[in-house]
Amino acid sequence: MAQINGAFIESVSLQSFILFIFVVIFTFVLGSILNLLIIKFLKERVRPVIYKTLSKMIMYGVYALGLYFAFQKIINFNITASLAAIGILGIGLLLPMVPILQNIAAGFVIALERPFKEEDVVEIDGILCRVKDIMLRKTKLRSLDGKIVIVPNISFVTGNPIINYSKGEFIRVVLNIDITPDSDKDKTIEIIKKICTDSQNILPHVPEKKLGRITKIFEIPKNFFMIPRNIKALSPQVMIKSASKDKIGLEVWFWIWNILMKENIISSFYEELIKEFNKEGIKFG
Repeated sequence: MAQINGAFIESVSLQSFILFIFVVIFTFVLGSILNLLIIKFLKERVRPVIYKTLSKMIMYGVYALGLYFAFQKIINFNITASLAAIGILGIGLLLPMVPILQNIAAGFVIALERPFKEEDVVEIDGILCRVKDIMLRKTKLRSLDGKIVIVPNISFVTGNPIINYSKGEFIRVVLNIDITPDSDKDKTIEIIKKICTDSQNILPHVPEKKLGRITKIFEIPKNFFMIPRNIKALSPQVMIKSASKDKIGLEVWFWIWNILMKENIISSFYEELIKEFNKEGIKFG
């Protein structure tokens, strides 16, 4: 036993130190191998959220058990006595660990609250991404242009709000369309509404997998397959926002359920709009 500043730190033999290093290395190798094996075995059998969560729980469990055994059973490490012994130096050594510990704590908060999961489509700082991997200290996302975005977990707890499009059931799209004053306004509105209602990607058209969720929100019977009157607010809408001698400004609202298709849906909408305007002699303002 050696005494430093009144705190006792048990001496460690060379044999114990070598065993300690071996156990630490073996722990991380074993945890990583188990993580990969579980993913490989379950990837084609269950959903990503299940096999990824299970693999991480086992991996981090192995890490925790291995490190506990290495520190407590092999070298008998006493963190309280050690910090008291090295005093201010110990505090200085721990300070750089504070951000890491904060991110780890935030990782546990994310695991418990589940604001998002793997494969969810989220928006963070204006960037639309798909969640690829939620780790203990950080989260890996892939933006729509293919970039890999690594975000510290603490950012999701203390930073700007994150928008989860996968948890929502529909997203409103707002478009501004100007026409010349001599164009037929009523015909224009009719054309816009027809284009929206004919599109299979715009509400009230709802895919079967989404119908259950939307009907549950509005408390509609599950065997009711037509869009009922109490969600008419989700039907396409066209409003006059401005009028002058130069143009009439219209604002179009419609709702979609897949944010990843937003640009394609808007593009298809404008293609049909241009075609119908040319056919009816309506001019853009």
